[in-house]
Amino acid sequence: MKSGSDLATLASRRNAVTARGFFAGALCALAIGLGLIGVPRGACADTADRSLLPLLPQSDEVRPWVPEASAQIAEGQGLFALINGGAEIFLRHGFERAVAQTYSHAGGRHIQVEIYMMGTTDGAAEVFLRRTGATELPLAIGDASVRGEYYVIFRKGRCFVTVTAGDTI
Repeated sequence: MKSGSDLATLASRRNAVTARGFFAGALCALAIGLGLIGVPRGACADTADRSLLPLLPQSDEVRPWVPEASAQIAEGQGLFALINGGAEIFLRHGFERAVAQTYSHAGGRHIQVEIYMMGTTDGAAEVFLRRTGATELPLAIGDASVRGEYYVIFRKGRCFVTVTAGDTI
């Protein structure tokens, strides 16, 4: 017979697994909501105003998640202000511009979406290879994709995309 503390430990583990499943499902749903998935390669081509904002999921596409504040935008060397460390790898492989948006959900959960436009598809592929590892599970999103416990990383055409849960339960 299990003690009360054993049962509490089992319940805690079950809740952690449920939370992981929730975040994995939410991350995948948000990634699928991006206009980058299931659309032609040209979706990551230059736009007239060079804006990546249209590629971010809109509120009605990812309910009950809602955007927090304004999206952050970076071009060229401005990437250093957007991300804390790691900008060199993007710049070395032809980084052009990026957009980052945080979405929130009831209960204080947050998801960060970052879209990086590279100069070439080879640049996006190179960044993907350098930012992913053998322990991540492959997904069938875009040209290449993986998932971890609280994130999804994929590339499509010239775009490299990360979707990350901002906090854990």
